[in-house]
Amino acid sequence: MRGLILAAGLGTRFRSKRPKVVHRLLGKPMVWYAFMTLRQAGVEEIGVVVSHMAEEVKRVLGEEVIYFHQDNPKGGTGDAVLSALDFWKDYKGYLLILNGDTPLVMAETIRNLQRFIHMVEKYEGVKLSGVVLTAHLSDPTGYGRVVKEEGTDRVVRIVEEREATPEEKTIREVNAGLYVFYAPHLLEVLKDVKPSERTGEVYITEAVSLMSSRGMEVRTFMATDPTEALGVNTRWDLSIAENVLRLRLIRFWSERGVTFHLPETVWIEPDVTFGEEVEVEPDVTLKGRTRVGKGAVIGRGSYIEDSEIGEEVRVLPYSVVIGAKVGRGATVGPFSHIREETVLEELSEVGAFVEVKRSKIGRKVKAKHLAYIGDAEVGEGVNVGAGAVTANYDGRKKHRTVIGRGAFVGSNSLLVAPVKIGEDSYVAGGSVITKDVPDGALAVERAELRILEGKGRKKLRN
Repeated sequence: MRGLILAAGLGTRFRSKRPKVVHRLLGKPMVWYAFMTLRQAGVEEIGVVVSHMAEEVKRVLGEEVIYFHQDNPKGGTGDAVLSALDFWKDYKGYLLILNGDTPLVMAETIRNLQRFIHMVEKYEGVKLSGVVLTAHLSDPTGYGRVVKEEGTDRVVRIVEEREATPEEKTIREVNAGLYVFYAPHLLEVLKDVKPSERTGEVYITEAVSLMSSRGMEVRTFMATDPTEALGVNTRWDLSIAENVLRLRLIRFWSERGVTFHLPETVWIEPDVTFGEEVEVEPDVTLKGRTRVGKGAVIGRGSYIEDSEIGEEVRVLPYSVVIGAKVGRGATVGPFSHIREETVLEELSEVGAFVEVKRSKIGRKVKAKHLAYIGDAEVGEGVNVGAGAVTANYDGRKKHRTVIGRGAFVGSNSLLVAPVKIGEDSYVAGGSVITKDVPDGALAVERAELRILEGKGRKKLRN
């Protein structure tokens, strides 16, 4: 089977200057979902019909597909399929046609549809000319209705709502926007499809009517889930589709041992993965290529992107982790900010209102309150006191701070990089350290305290 994605439409109802199919759902362009559905269903040869701002679509799918250009993006779905004629005119198998704005079709459905075609041919001896994916909707408004031969699954025609009779509008079985045609039979009829008198468009659905009138067999196949029929024509449709995809992902991972508390509040993207026994609390956002290890707990309101969260990690509420790696058993938060290129090794603790950037934090390090650690390497067992700062930027360049294992950095200390604090050394609270501190040394840098009697009251009164 070959697959053809129709991604050339202008999407006027979407009200965008960009191609509709490149707008994102859960961080991925809409057309990406159509492509991945075909790939996951085992379709290897994929063509894509493009037109308006084609380069944007090509940037999404790259060189993994073959592109065809539709000269008239208002020419309709039939014209789009004809634009890719070189892709299928000599093909003797089945061509699957999928609209690029139907991101909810599932690979499982396509695999089932392929089995259905095989079984009809094997057990009924019938060579199907086409199969139309359909769904039953309680409110079919806006969808093409599937008119069938009474008492059978044979399709007579597909009628758009604006052209349907009052009787046809009562039909609840709708066209889901996915077709499978035996390519030689499609070639035979598609060239005879006439443009609509009303819109001037060539509709692929008219190929179904012609096949039926010529005695070819076209049948319906019911979608696994009715939501698969939901296309994206407006921004509101996009929001609905995105929510469906989000809940599908949450259900997928729930069935594999992940607990989501108040799942309706959790944002999760397709590339996020989990180990077993993970707990995700309400209002959490998980984006990009984030991996969450077995037994981890992600606290309420936390935001994690492109990060690796190790086993048994606790991310306490309202923490942000971006582009970082958090080792087994570590604790982050609450209200921590772990930034890009940071590694927290196992059993480390980064606590309330601590920010870490481009740093390596060793095993069992404790930085539990109100600190900034940037461009630093912190050895095993170091304690970083409240208010401590590594001053890594001199106005022109970033410099590194190295803190040796077992060192103690007192509260409100300022380490002015480049500087090295030796192993088992002690930086007294309130010190400004501008020179290297040897192993095992005590570093104290404070101005002598001066107390001027009566000066405080005078200053307050002035």
